[in-house]
Amino acid sequence: MDVAKLAKGQAVNRVLIGAGLVLAPRVFARPWVGRYAADASSQVLARSLGVRDAAVGGAGLLALARDDSDWLRWAFAVMALADAVDFAVIVGGNVPASAKLVGGTMAAGSAAVAAAYARRLS
Repeated sequence: MDVAKLAKGQAVNRVLIGAGLVLAPRVFARPWVGRYAADASSQVLARSLGVRDAAVGGAGLLALARDDSDWLRWAFAVMALADAVDFAVIVGGNVPASAKLVGGTMAAGSAAVAAAYARRLS
């Protein structure tokens, strides 16, 4: 498994999902909160999450383009932390079981890849 390729793909994916959360929160928030994605309050938070993800993913892509290992390590450590928190909130939250399964799996996998890449750069 090439962690560097996975990490680059993760950064691209984070930017794309972030943009989706901002532009179409009802659709892109469904894996995290299930049917609650249709609620206006959930959409506000989804858009905030989308901006966070797009910014963090963009930082990772810029660091990759500049081949800056210090910046890369920090960008991917932040991604790992954000995804670990997402995992805890999703799994412990009052959301449908399907959202816990899909969102929790996505967050856990993303946290693992980001942490592995950040650790590799240490």
